[in-house]
Amino acid sequence: MKKKNMWLLIAFGAVSLTTFLVYWFLFWPPKPFPSNEQIVQEINRTYEEAEAKVIQDILFVDTHHVVVPYISANEDYGLCYWSWRNHKWQVLMIDTKGEPKVWKVNGNDPTSFAIVWNVHPDDQLQAIQFYLLRNRNYGMTDGVEHYSPRIQMEKEISLREKSYGILQLPKDWALVLNSVLMEDRVGQSSLFFNDFFPLQSAYFGWLPYDQWGKEAFPKQTVNGNTYVVDDIDQEHVMILNTVDLEIPK
Repeated sequence: MKKKNMWLLIAFGAVSLTTFLVYWFLFWPPKPFPSNEQIVQEINRTYEEAEAKVIQDILFVDTHHVVVPYISANEDYGLCYWSWRNHKWQVLMIDTKGEPKVWKVNGNDPTSFAIVWNVHPDDQLQAIQFYLLRNRNYGMTDGVEHYSPRIQMEKEISLREKSYGILQLPKDWALVLNSVLMEDRVGQSSLFFNDFFPLQSAYFGWLPYDQWGKEAFPKQTVNGNTYVVDDIDQEHVMILNTVDLEIPK
C-alpha cells in the first residue's frame, strides 16, 4: 500500500511539474520590453547594416508581438519586428525602410493582421489610403461556372501627427478575408497572391498623398533592405495609382 501511494505521489508530482513547465514556457506573461538603449544595441548586433540610432516608439500589436519604428545613422526610417518566444523577447525581422507591410500574426486569423509603416518625412506625405482589393473574376472548373465579385475597401490614415503607425485590420476587412479563406478551403481561390494569377484573389494596397492631396511617390520610404532572423508571416502592400481603383463618377 505504501509503495502504491509513493508511486501516486511521484506521478502527481511529475504531472504537476510538467504542467508548470508548459505554462511557464508557453503562457507565462512576457517580461517588460527592453529599453530604447537595449533595443538599439540588439538591432545593431543582429544586423549591423541597420545602424539604428533613435527609437521612435514601441508599438504593441498584442501582448506578444511588437513593432519598433527607428531612425538610422543614415537618416533612414525603418521597422523592427519582435516576438515573445522561448521565454524572451526576440527580433524576428529588420527593415531598413518603412514601407507598409501586413504582419499576419496568425495566418489563419485575419483579426490578428496588422498593417505597419514608417514613412520618411522627406517624402512629405500627409495621408495614406489603405485598400483591401480583389478584381472581378469569372471562370469554369469541371463544367461549373464561378464568379468572384469586385472587392474594394478603404481606410484613410493621417500622417500629420506622426509618420509611423500600426493599423489593426478593421473588423469588416477581417470578415471579408475570412470569406476568402473559406473559398480557398473549397479550392475556388487562394488567399492573396497566387503564383500564376496574382490579381484574382484579395490583396492589400496603399495610395500615398502629399500635402496638397495629390498622389505622391514615396521614394525615400520604399526599396529598403530586409533582414529576416526568425519565422515571420508578412504580406506585401502594393503601391497603387488611382487607375487601379473604381471611383464613382
